[in-house]
Amino acid sequence: MAMKRFRVAGHSMTPALRAGQEVVASDTPTPSPGNLVVFPHPSGDGSWLIKRLVDDRGWVTSDNREDRDMDSDTVGHIAMSSMMTVVTHFEETTFVEACRLLTTEDESLAALVARWGLPRFWHRSPGFRTLVLLILEQQVSLESGAAMYRRLADLLGDVSPASVSAAGTERLRSIGVTRQKATYLVELAGLVGNGGLDLTRLESVPESEARDRLISIRGIGPWTADAYLLSAARRPDMWPVGDRALQVGTGEVLGMTSAPDETELEILADPWRPVRAAAARLIWHAYLARRGRVEPPDPTLAHGRETDA
Repeated sequence: MAMKRFRVAGHSMTPALRAGQEVVASDTPTPSPGNLVVFPHPSGDGSWLIKRLVDDRGWVTSDNREDRDMDSDTVGHIAMSSMMTVVTHFEETTFVEACRLLTTEDESLAALVARWGLPRFWHRSPGFRTLVLLILEQQVSLESGAAMYRRLADLLGDVSPASVSAAGTERLRSIGVTRQKATYLVELAGLVGNGGLDLTRLESVPESEARDRLISIRGIGPWTADAYLLSAARRPDMWPVGDRALQVGTGEVLGMTSAPDETELEILADPWRPVRAAAARLIWHAYLARRGRVEPPDPTLAHGRETDA
């Protein structure tokens, strides 16, 4: 298993990838039609190409119709065995590979893993329930947010857009949800229920577009959007600079005298692109371990599989 960094040199994959953007690719996942893939240049000059795989016979193409140089209609089929898959969503294997990549490059992260080990690949189910949980977690501990979600699930039986809309703000407030959060939840339920927010589509659009769509919704700020895209959509480069535990944990990992602010945190994480989500998971793991805590179980999993978003 191996993960490597690649930098996009041209414009053939616009808008999916821009010139100068760095990506990681792995030889672990089997390339599938629709995937972005990296493979050695057919000329044998040691360079690599990034294209989109069209079929399982190795036909590749560019996304940019005005820059189709080196597509299969010019160079023919590419051997599938030579391809690496560009990592756009973490799975357990690619997460571990990303951690190995980071720890071979960064002594601070390597020391962290040597002391606390690798975290398990915790993640949440994409969909309405996880967004509800994240809203309940805003400005409280993970444990408090999880406890409130369980109360909500006990009240409603099933946390869905329909059940939240039917309950209304006053019934949500009866179990301790603040008026503001209750309003956010009811509005979110209406938006998902009427199709105004398609959470399934967020999994396939560019990261910046997905983030902007989430932040446009009342009650979902940068932290909530980033946390959703990191934990549920499993985007590999999400870096929630507004997360206090990440700020404190990064300061501890890097031996700083005080926790960095959001601007500093963005700069400090630049060497960890484009797998900053893996760095965040490593840092959170160490932050919790230092305090004798662990990531709490996902309370949404106790109430069925996500089917309503």
